Amino acid sequence: MNKPDSMRIPPITHDQWTDEVRDILSAFSETFGRLGLGGDESEKDNLSPVLSCVLQHPALARVFFPFARYLLMETTLDNRVHELIVLRVSWLWRSEYEWAQHSMMAVNNGVFSQADIERITQGVNAGPWSEQETHLLSAIDQLRESTRIDNQLWDALAGHFDRKQLIDIIFLIGGYILVGMYLNTFGVPLKDGMKGFDQQSTGGQE
Repeated sequence: MNKPDSMRIPPITHDQWTDEVRDILSAFSETFGRLGLGGDESEKDNLSPVLSCVLQHPALARVFFPFARYLLMETTLDNRVHELIVLRVSWLWRSEYEWAQHSMMAVNNGVFSQADIERITQGVNAGPWSEQETHLLSAIDQLRESTRIDNQLWDALAGHFDRKQLIDIIFLIGGYILVGMYLNTFGVPLKDGMKGFDQQSTGGQE
């Protein structure tokens, strides 16, 4: 991937915090605390670049942060389904930061093994996957190819998920495509200790 040589849109620095930025951060003190977005001035050097670069545009951050919070913490999908979607999307759309972050989280939290992570890169044919997971992986692949899910696969998904969950699946996929695009384009680098694509087999890259 042709990456920017430096960050095009850097994370906001503490000396750039305006009253509006402080208000945005304080509004998310409880739910974003574990991401270093607690609004506490003592956390000024720990703001996650995934979201803090968006604070360069406070009006956008104010409306985007609730959406990002929902996708990460409030979705109706269980954790395994959530991480399967995020990881497959991050792999296919080449979002290295999100891939590194979520693959590490999934293994550390016991959601997936390292072998599972490898199988996610290879997709639906790298089973064993459950029927539900097979349909999810196929749906993500279809959306990448044609930006829609065909009727047969949609009906199969509807056999596993209710209406709200189906909506969440589509918005989770699209939301993480968006995040990957801005992270790649803004040039947000991996943090120390994060394992990028070069440390993951690329046998399943499509």
